Amino acid sequence: MKRSTIKWLVAGGVVCAAALALSIWYAVAYNDSRLVAPMDFSTYVFRPQDLPMLCSGGLLVVYVLALFVTVFRWAFRAKAERHATSYTRTVSPWLGLLGFLGFLGFLGFWSYGVNGSVAPFIFFAFFGFFGFFYEGRLSHTFMDERYKENAARAQLQALRVSFALEVIALVVLGQRRFGGNLDYTLIAMMIVLSLSVALALFLSEYLLYRYDHDEQMEEGGE
Repeated sequence: MKRSTIKWLVAGGVVCAAALALSIWYAVAYNDSRLVAPMDFSTYVFRPQDLPMLCSGGLLVVYVLALFVTVFRWAFRAKAERHATSYTRTVSPWLGLLGFLGFLGFLGFWSYGVNGSVAPFIFFAFFGFFGFFYEGRLSHTFMDERYKENAARAQLQALRVSFALEVIALVVLGQRRFGGNLDYTLIAMMIVLSLSVALALFLSEYLLYRYDHDEQMEEGGE
């Protein structure tokens, strides 16, 4: 992914977060906390004062859709290029900044109180994008047999840890209602699943970097 594209994605995320923060402040200070505090949407009536919240929310949705399209298009294109060469794909370590988008998952606590929506909790999976930092450190590395073995070992270990976390959450949350509320159980499960996905993505890149770096250090010491 080009550095200019990364800058635009990061800048867009900052703008969306700032717009949402300002609209929330405006709603709390001058609009009786409409669309911020829990409310009954079956009786909702539009008011011009609601425009800041509606616009910032719409802007956030558009940004997230554009982010998904950009990242997945880049991932598929990079995968095709990697199969055609013996070197790893070229990734900027700055792409790891996208991992901060995982903090958008905390919006789920707000959206659940407003309209019962739990979809924003999925954003916790974006913490896995921090792994791009370590993938960037291994950009354009020759994929010899040792590298391929390390990649397979790192991916297997990451999947084991992620699977163990999911099993523990399933056993614990399946015993009873979390906090005495079935909705809270669903929220807890979504958070755990999203974080387990993020953990698998991050660990696979981090462990690969550690394995490769440690072996290079051992060879250098010899």
